[in-house]
Amino acid sequence: MTDQELKDLVASLAIAQAKTDAGFEKLQAAQSKTDAQMAKTDAKLDKLTALCGGISSNQGSVAEEFFFNSLVSKPFLGHIKFDRITPQLVVGRKGKQSEYDIVMVNGASVGIVEVKYKAHMNDLEQVHAQIARFKRDCPEFKHYVIYGGIAALSVPKDVSK
Repeated sequence: MTDQELKDLVASLAIAQAKTDAGFEKLQAAQSKTDAQMAKTDAKLDKLTALCGGISSNQGSVAEEFFFNSLVSKPFLGHIKFDRITPQLVVGRKGKQSEYDIVMVNGASVGIVEVKYKAHMNDLEQVHAQIARFKRDCPEFKHYVIYGGIAALSVPKDVSK
């Protein structure tokens, strides 16, 4: 390779490097704009998530209040009458607390009612787990018959079967 060819090659490499650097700077600027837009989108999604969570929480609160008020006026599970109804019972010590949506008690029975806006199949397992926790957390009811149930504003056919 001649001196001139070598000089021309180095010059062309310098020009190519300058073009690459300029392209990289444009890419970085575009990435910066994309990052800013993604941050705005993330903020909007966070607000939407909080709103949807609030709606879900409100629906759950409405369902709990509805069923509690219904059970206060007619304190029965099936043919069993209850004397005392407690909403949102929290038992246990800090860090190991269990919450029960509605607990109904008479002299021989306890009714634990899990309230849902819409019932799902896995809610049945949740009620079984709550009964086991209740037996552990409330030994004063160890000789009582414990009934579990789900109260829901919407119950799909597969769940009711």
